[in-house]
Amino acid sequence: MTWGDLFRDWHGQIDTLSNLFPHADPSALARFRGNRGLLAQYIADTHELTLEEGTEAVELRLLPSARSVAQQLVAAE
Repeated sequence: MTWGDLFRDWHGQIDTLSNLFPHADPSALARFRGNRGLLAQYIADTHELTLEEGTEAVELRLLPSARSVAQQLVAAE
C-alpha cells in the first residue's frame, strides 16, 4: 500500500488507523484526510511521542514499504 492508496480510501482506513493508534479519536483521524504532517503531529500529541517519533510511527505502521526499508537499515547496522 502506498500513501496515495491510503489517501484515496482515507475514510475506509479509519478503523485501521484507530486500531494502530488506540489513543486517537476516529473523528479526529477522519479530518486529516491523508495529510501526513498533521496526522503525524496528532499521533505524536495523543501518544506522548516527539514529532519525529510520530512521523516514524505513521510511516512504519501504515506503509509496509517504509517498514521494510527501516528493517533493512537496522539489519545493516
